[in-house]
Amino acid sequence: MQSSAENCDDYLEKVSCDDLRSGMYVQELDRPWLDTPFLFQGFYIKDDDEIATLRKCCEFVFVNKAKEVIDPAIRHAKAESKQSTTSHVKAIASKAGGSSRYTDTVVVEQELKTARKINEESRLSIKDIFTTAHSEGVLDLQSVSKTTTGIVDSVLRNPDAFMLLQRIKNKDSYKFTHAVNCCAVAAAFCRHLGFTKTEIHDISMGALLLDIGITKLPNTMLDTEGKLNPLSMKLVRQHVNFGIELLDKTTDLPRIVRDMVQTHHERANGKGYPNSLMGEKIPVCGRIAAIVDCYDAMISNRPYKEKVSPTDAVCAMYNWRNIDFHEDLIEQFIHCIGAYPTGSLVELNSGQIGIVMSQNRVRRLFPKILLILNADKVRYEHPNTVDLYEHSLKTKGTVLDIKRVVDSDELGIDPSDYYL
Repeated sequence: MQSSAENCDDYLEKVSCDDLRSGMYVQELDRPWLDTPFLFQGFYIKDDDEIATLRKCCEFVFVNKAKEVIDPAIRHAKAESKQSTTSHVKAIASKAGGSSRYTDTVVVEQELKTARKINEESRLSIKDIFTTAHSEGVLDLQSVSKTTTGIVDSVLRNPDAFMLLQRIKNKDSYKFTHAVNCCAVAAAFCRHLGFTKTEIHDISMGALLLDIGITKLPNTMLDTEGKLNPLSMKLVRQHVNFGIELLDKTTDLPRIVRDMVQTHHERANGKGYPNSLMGEKIPVCGRIAAIVDCYDAMISNRPYKEKVSPTDAVCAMYNWRNIDFHEDLIEQFIHCIGAYPTGSLVELNSGQIGIVMSQNRVRRLFPKILLILNADKVRYEHPNTVDLYEHSLKTKGTVLDIKRVVDSDELGIDPSDYYL
């Protein structure tokens, strides 16, 4: 479902002009902006004079709590530009070294064929699971567990394969692909965190079922393009409670699964739902669920919102640290998937275009790239793979480096055509 972090309206709070103070960000007024002396639609309150002016013009305003700062003098330091955010994300990714409990047992090219079959079977399985939940009001736990096991086993062998498959354009409903993708991303994240295999399985199962409650919602509502009206949004948010009702009728369900479904829309600042939990009151599994759910939602095409690149998604989520997501886990998530997540289309400093095929688990800024276009943006007849880290060790001249992430639509390229 839609993350609260993606919709600034979730942070709007109606405030009487008598209760305004410096540092608040005024986003909307109770009257047209042209009827007031304010030039800009949206501004930080700098001083008492602006508050006095607002009192003369309005009875109340809507402030954006996510943008509020204690001292207006520091607001420019708080508002990070996209460029500085990207630099922070790259710096965090570059610190991803250290030992790990898990190592890749097969190369991505070998796992990709197996993972593709598991992915296709999983999407069919989750359709059946959701259909049964809708028609019979029960959860087929055996199918859920089997589906989870297949995905987790692949991710433990090599997580890059499922990360590549996450970028595939398919005709399945978003709710089905989202469930499978969340399961795979959760498995990769927990693998990175060094959880036990049992913990990885249970958390991945929870990720698969995050939105199981939507089976009680009308499909027409879920497929609606554009922003939902307040009444529809209120009903959609009930999917959490609907999911818990279904899970509570299921025996032998790991407790962690219920906790994840219950808390995957809670947010660090207490602005989430359904219980407005804050900070440490949100269980770790719920914090992981929130990150996984939001990340896949942002990089997927949905009826009401277009996708963004994985790197842009990571940068946005980094800016939401300690607002929506816990900072320590966001940094670990960046360690896990890198500044340039697997499947990203990138341009190198040489002008060549390539696809990030696999991560260097120790040096995340040096992934393996499948080069598909030369510097003149002409397709290679035979695309070849370059390991940026190995290249950096061997070259005496200019080292190949990623210059920027490229939108596949910009070049009219579907990256999956090159690895499927």
